[in-house]
Amino acid sequence: MEIIHLLQAGVTRPHLDPAAGAAWLAMVYDSARALHGVVTTSVEEPTVGRNHYRVGVRLRDAKPLSILFNAAVFLVAAAEQQDPHMINLVFVDVPGGDIYRRTGLRVATRAELNQPLHERHLHLLTEDERRDVAYHQPSRLGDLLFNWFD
Repeated sequence: MEIIHLLQAGVTRPHLDPAAGAAWLAMVYDSARALHGVVTTSVEEPTVGRNHYRVGVRLRDAKPLSILFNAAVFLVAAAEQQDPHMINLVFVDVPGGDIYRRTGLRVATRAELNQPLHERHLHLLTEDERRDVAYHQPSRLGDLLFNWFD
């Protein structure tokens, strides 16, 4: 399934799902171990200003990354770690993506997340979500699925 089909009502809102969040975090640890890396930060849950879970990892001989999870649609992504006040994420492919897929999670690629966002993508969002999009003006699909809306 293309991730563009995940654009549904509620996808832009913070969505806490303790069971899904725990399953995702277990896969973060499994993936880090399999790739000879470590988890470097505590989990940050979705909240006002961020609709996704986030945790930091460092793989052997690699830049620090954030592994992201949108629990509303069971979607995993990865981005370079950066200043927390920067809103535009630099998406990368999820290291060890197959580990997440084996548990039923969807894994977004860098190319998918960097697709331009168009008005036609927004028809299933709620009116409030469309107003947020009009106000914040995200330019990429990933900016909508892993957003900073307040």
